[in-house]
Amino acid sequence: MSPPRVHVISDDPEFDSEFISHLQAEGFATTYLALLPISNNNNNNNNNNNPDITPLLHIADDLETGESYAVIAFGAAATACLDFYSSAQPHCCALVAYYPTAIANPKVKFPPNLHTTTHLAASQNFAPAFPSYTYENVSPGFAERDLEEYDRVPASLAWTRTLGTLRAAFNITVDLERVWEEHGGLGLGSAANRKDAAATMMRTMVADEPYVNHVPTLTGGIGQRDLFLFYRDHFMPSNPPSTAIKLVSRTVGVDRVVDEMVVSFEHTQAVPWMLPDVPPTGKKVSVAVVAIVCIRGGRLAHEHIYWDQASVLVQLGLLDPRLVPKAMKERGMERLPVVGAESARKVLDESSEPSNQLLSSWWEGDQQSEDGARMPLRPKQAVTGTG
Repeated sequence: MSPPRVHVISDDPEFDSEFISHLQAEGFATTYLALLPISNNNNNNNNNNNPDITPLLHIADDLETGESYAVIAFGAAATACLDFYSSAQPHCCALVAYYPTAIANPKVKFPPNLHTTTHLAASQNFAPAFPSYTYENVSPGFAERDLEEYDRVPASLAWTRTLGTLRAAFNITVDLERVWEEHGGLGLGSAANRKDAAATMMRTMVADEPYVNHVPTLTGGIGQRDLFLFYRDHFMPSNPPSTAIKLVSRTVGVDRVVDEMVVSFEHTQAVPWMLPDVPPTGKKVSVAVVAIVCIRGGRLAHEHIYWDQASVLVQLGLLDPRLVPKAMKERGMERLPVVGAESARKVLDESSEPSNQLLSSWWEGDQQSEDGARMPLRPKQAVTGTG
């Protein structure tokens, strides 16, 4: 079976090569078409600057019955494609439009078998009735890396939505869980040969600038070399033998896996990725961790790992909730709003710890029921913050 065909279209002779390479990595046979303005077409002396849609008329000429293609169009070309594909076109199964310069008919109804998504900058002030997403504080061009307007965060969000549209149109499913599991998840298990283990983890990552960011401590790395050294020298050998992971939930999206888990260990050795330069304390730690993993073309592109560092420090005795700065004590503050292992326990079992114990108004009875009646006083529970 031939790979699904995607045509990227704009009104410029050249286009962002990285955008195209990412589509190819996802298994799409990708080609670029330029809809040049009619006034720039040497075969036509018309002064009209609208794109010449002639290439669209022949885009499906070589397709057989049952074969289909998708279009991703940008700028003025997106405007032309929204108009052209408002009428049923043979073989076209998806249309993704990035920041069209105009929308001739915002209430247009596309053919029912055509999957559509439109990405707009908020400044464009369009309000189409068909599926669209608006991105704040960006300009048209935000999704193209070769333009000054490129903005990495909304571009990534738009990419995920575009990829979801294409996969739905071509009826493609991807087993992202398998990719994450083959990488080794968080890789917190013990490794007899840390060099081989690190190399295995790197083989499951993209070649161009993969990165890992442990958000609370800024540990990790960017690029194949730095990541390999981090895994080999600072991550694989650093996890105590007592380390255990309990998966609480897993959410699988278009190109991301989100794991919610509880990580526990006895701090019998240095753990530089979580506790840089902190000597072993021998104390037990249990902390909720969230891993957001982006997968591109069957390989990991990046990982964002989050946890509550204050909870970890409280459990190790490095942060005392009772040590309130003098200026805040004088204003009535009695303790820092942090807890220890209680937070992880409540993730595993919501009824294991009472809620709102850090809210003085809650246990002083300053609450009302839905009908406005005063609710009974709630006894304050002891919150030690040490677990």
